[in-house]
Amino acid sequence: DFLLLFFFFQCKKYYCSSPSPPVHCRWNSFGPWSECDGCTQKQIRRRTVAVYGQYGGNPCSGDAFETRPCTPTRGCPTEDGCGDRFRCFSGQCISRSLVCNGDQDCEEDGADEDQCEEKTTLCDIDKTPPNSELTGTGFDAITGETRGRVIHTKSFGGQCRKVFSGDGREYYRLSESVLAYTFQVKIQNDFSYEFFNSSWSYMKHTERYQKSNSGHSNSQSKILKHSQKSKQLMVVENSVEVAQFINNRPDFLTLAEPFWKELANLPVIYEYNSMGNLEINPTHFLCTVSLMDRLSAGMSITDMHECTTSGWNAFIVKKKKVECSKLDELLQTSSGSSGNKIKGDPYIEGGSPGAVAGLSYLELNNPAGNSQRYSFWARSVTDYPRVIKQKLTPLYELVKEVPCSSVKKHYLKQAIEEYMAENDPCKCQPCQNGGEAAVEGTQCVCYCKPYTFGAACELGTLVQDQPGVVDGHWSCWSSWIFFSGGRKSRSRACSNPSLFFGGKACIGEQRESRPCVFLELQHFRLIEPHCFDLSITPTEFCSPPPLLENGFVQ
Repeated sequence: DFLLLFFFFQCKKYYCSSPSPPVHCRWNSFGPWSECDGCTQKQIRRRTVAVYGQYGGNPCSGDAFETRPCTPTRGCPTEDGCGDRFRCFSGQCISRSLVCNGDQDCEEDGADEDQCEEKTTLCDIDKTPPNSELTGTGFDAITGETRGRVIHTKSFGGQCRKVFSGDGREYYRLSESVLAYTFQVKIQNDFSYEFFNSSWSYMKHTERYQKSNSGHSNSQSKILKHSQKSKQLMVVENSVEVAQFINNRPDFLTLAEPFWKELANLPVIYEYNSMGNLEINPTHFLCTVSLMDRLSAGMSITDMHECTTSGWNAFIVKKKKVECSKLDELLQTSSGSSGNKIKGDPYIEGGSPGAVAGLSYLELNNPAGNSQRYSFWARSVTDYPRVIKQKLTPLYELVKEVPCSSVKKHYLKQAIEEYMAENDPCKCQPCQNGGEAAVEGTQCVCYCKPYTFGAACELGTLVQDQPGVVDGHWSCWSSWIFFSGGRKSRSRACSNPSLFFGGKACIGEQRESRPCVFLELQHFRLIEPHCFDLSITPTEFCSPPPLLENGFVQ
């Protein structure tokens, strides 16, 4: 889990460029209403942002979605049959080998265990690893937040797999969704710390880390907030890793019943309003999960003072070897405090609420007290962990076990791509002085380079780059242009802004080409013709392989 404290100092040097006038957010008109949902008897419509608020302008008010009651023209998918499989009351189908095995494989109703003449016990334990339900949550790659349940983490698939916890000294039962589970309780007193010349530098650092690890960290947007002051940043971090899960392949993951219902009720035509309700639903699910608690602390400083001490540990676990009055002064000034107690704005992920409250301040001359509060927080992490590090898989990989799954998977992929494109920084206007634009909600914010600040980074003075140098950034992709031969193409320009006075060119391709959608759907017309012509009887397919006792097919 993660803790972050920030102490900010003002920059004293000011230089004014021409200010950028505020840009107020503006919605597009609402699109058409979606098809009436047979399960909820509601339909939705949505609107997109026409102009993002920027340079101190107002965000958009109201919601992107509207709902209204309706009369459906088709039934809820839960009314369909299951063939030779067992049908839960929810409508979800499970293998008959899971019926009356002692496990509740029908997640919401337990129908598979209701009519059993004899009670069977497949496994002598049912307790799953602590907080393993977190591995079944969805993830929104735009907001960096977990959202909803997509995997049934209490489905065991008729298996009895156990894992031993050396920390808890007991056995736990692994669900079918978990391929591997490792207990890794590591409470370390070693704090890493790095200096960054600005929030822009820190953003670039974390951006490179996320790309190199194919993962996602949701702390950056919470740590770096737009400000009217120039800052240099020191980030201090300590993580307590509790456990690591590796989820199974999508083929072997049991879907959570609410998520399965949503998939089953998706239309078989591309309708973004229904497919792309991604501000409510996630875009990805978790493939590899590290449950951790993380403590991070940051302070902004205008002057970098060399301090020969044992590091940040001096404030937590060790007595300072060398007096560092300059750093103490900066800490006190930044927090607006006098005396030895400094307060900060902590960013903490995980740990009990009571323990978190004790980490909102530091006592400069009381490392033992600081250490005691930190240890109290670290001991609470096993009961209050959070998903900190994760590898993601697109949500459309979970589209299965519903009618017309191939077609729906294709359309959900298309909707996720559209949703991601709507929140791309290319929608923002350029920042001044080499600042980096980012989308946050319905607004664009600028992360400024060292010694520059302001809503558009128009104030201050560039000290590391030559004034007037502008790096190029991509515009948004154009609409698709269709060509003969069944291909489509789109392009973008390095014009948001264009490079100027020796700036860097944009990295990446200027044009992209793909097969047309109708060609991609031709294959689906062959294997699922009933999804395009409702008068055709669905094609029968081979049933999945039988379950193995205490094993699974890989």
